[in-house]
Amino acid sequence: MNHYWRKALASFLVLVLIAAFCLSCGGGGQPGVVTIKIGEITDFTGPGSPAVITLHYCLQDMVKYYNDEGLIPGVKLEIVSWDTRYDASRDIPGYEWVKDKGAKMIVVILPQTGPMLMPFAARDKIPLAALSCHRDTLSPPGWVFNMSNSSDMNVKTLLKWISEEHWDYNKGIPKLGLVGWQENMIVVLNDVMKQYTQDNPNKFDYVGARVVPFGQVGWAGEAEALKDCDYVAAIGFPMGNIIKEFHQRGYRPTFIDPSTGAASYRGFMVDMLGYEGLDGTLTSNSAPFWTDDTPIVRLAKQLLEQYRPKQAEDVIYAGLAYVGGVHNLLNTFQILANAIAAVGPENFSGQAYYDAAIEYQTSGPLWEGYPQWEFTATKRYLVNDVIISEFSAEAQDLVNLSGWLPLITD
Repeated sequence: MNHYWRKALASFLVLVLIAAFCLSCGGGGQPGVVTIKIGEITDFTGPGSPAVITLHYCLQDMVKYYNDEGLIPGVKLEIVSWDTRYDASRDIPGYEWVKDKGAKMIVVILPQTGPMLMPFAARDKIPLAALSCHRDTLSPPGWVFNMSNSSDMNVKTLLKWISEEHWDYNKGIPKLGLVGWQENMIVVLNDVMKQYTQDNPNKFDYVGARVVPFGQVGWAGEAEALKDCDYVAAIGFPMGNIIKEFHQRGYRPTFIDPSTGAASYRGFMVDMLGYEGLDGTLTSNSAPFWTDDTPIVRLAKQLLEQYRPKQAEDVIYAGLAYVGGVHNLLNTFQILANAIAAVGPENFSGQAYYDAAIEYQTSGPLWEGYPQWEFTATKRYLVNDVIISEFSAEAQDLVNLSGWLPLITD
């Protein structure tokens, strides 16, 4: 189970070589069955891959499940995948490639991909189901349908919760900092955190952001600059190394993650730091975790048992990505099913998906215990609420500290 992310990446390099053959073969041409291709643009081999590989597994398994169970009558689903290598310059070539392969809709994984492809999706009327939300795709409302919510909403909600439930103001106003690579999400978070603390000067003292060139490995200067912070925000793949650098220098702020990255990289970070090193790290998530007893978690475990039993333990250990993927893809595929039911398999198009999406609301037994979420003609993020969770050395797991909290969206 240790170093799962390395084993998964190595095995996936082999999978990528055969993907063009095995994902597009078999089952086509069945009498009365229409094949609908779903594009996938993601990172298989770059720094996002430790979390993203299990999201790809989830997409594969959900497609198999829908096909095996006949959940969209008269339709066979297929995937055509493109590896961005976490390089934004490969997003547009990837879009053109999956479009040329016949994709009628596209699942995009990384938050920076949605804004990059938004004008192309509108031009071609190919909807993008974005599993990570970027605020630049929200207005004007277009062809990017975000199955989660943006990190700027998350961070404001998380900071409000910290000020009300976590920090003891008898110790004064907490100092807050941000550290990460020079990438779009960090720039957005810096803007939002700066504005939030200016609007709430009695809640936080914002020390500022320490942003470094993309791909930098060492964080010594950043740790020294933010050593007096009570809370330090970080996201994604670099977070484990950032925490490690602070701890090696004897600095112990509470690390906060407003992007679901910490939960998604759980196995990677536990291998690096142990639960003792992660103890107290806060994260805000819009999907259930493996320890939650919900219908969606039970479905995720069923899919693993059914389609990849030998990998199940490792996939669960890896973190949130697979179960969060089930959470997001259920909505993606239900919109697809609604669109096909409305126009018929032969007439399915991107426009049919768009029309079904703007009327979509979560409903049914799988969403038991959830608030209701929706898209509208003008709303392009689905999720309206988050749960605050904490890495716990005592529990040796991620534990929930709150119920559903309404997002701060203004």
